[in-house]
Amino acid sequence: MFQPRPYGKAELALLYQPYSTPETAVKTLNRWIKGCPQLVSELESLNYYPKRRTFLPREVEAIVKHLGEP
Repeated sequence: MFQPRPYGKAELALLYQPYSTPETAVKTLNRWIKGCPQLVSELESLNYYPKRRTFLPREVEAIVKHLGEP
């Protein structure tokens, strides 16, 4: 079972796209996030800072809630 914890962006992105390069996986995850207005709204309410290199556990929970488990 997937455990929400702090994840580096590339680390989490690679869980969703294990056969991509870290850079491509992060770009894809960012595109998926931007493509889900409900997720963007929830992340904004959690004070998500897009330039931070990590996702906090509550941000990971929101991502998994909207995009599914990796």
